[in-house]
Amino acid sequence: MSGIPVKPTSRQAIWTYVRDIRRTLGVEANLYFDIVWFIESIMPKLFPYFVFEVCTKEELGDLHGKTIPRENKICIREDVYIGACAENGRDRLTIAHEIGHFFMHDEHSIEFCQSDSNGKTPCYRDSDWQADVFGSELLAPSYLIDGMSASKIHKACKVSIPCAKSQLRAINREKVK
Repeated sequence: MSGIPVKPTSRQAIWTYVRDIRRTLGVEANLYFDIVWFIESIMPKLFPYFVFEVCTKEELGDLHGKTIPRENKICIREDVYIGACAENGRDRLTIAHEIGHFFMHDEHSIEFCQSDSNGKTPCYRDSDWQADVFGSELLAPSYLIDGMSASKIHKACKVSIPCAKSQLRAINREKVK
């Protein structure tokens, strides 16, 4: 991962947080989560100063999206937004990932922390790892997909096969603990 160091958070804590969000929205039992509806219609209601901006490739360059907490803003590259509207799993996850940053990370969550012996930040302190866990759980909730095949998750949740497989591996790792 290549995120910035933030306060430590476990996968289980993030999963619980996301389930609470889904419960509050009344979609806890739904496999499919409409991420475009959420960012366009629900986020402005939850956060009155929220700004969602679709940007050109020239504006964002290689970035597919970015979150600017101090401005209450999420920017998504236009081709990613179009892909998400067309149910492309990778693009849907990009938006969910940025929403994860918005919900979990601000200037107060950033921390200076000690790296491990290899000079790397532990994953549970990595902002991008946390946002990936958030986004994956929002789109393919572990408590609903457990026992499903990656192909069925892909179809039902409209996520990529790699996302579905990653969620299944995470579920199996958590069961071992």
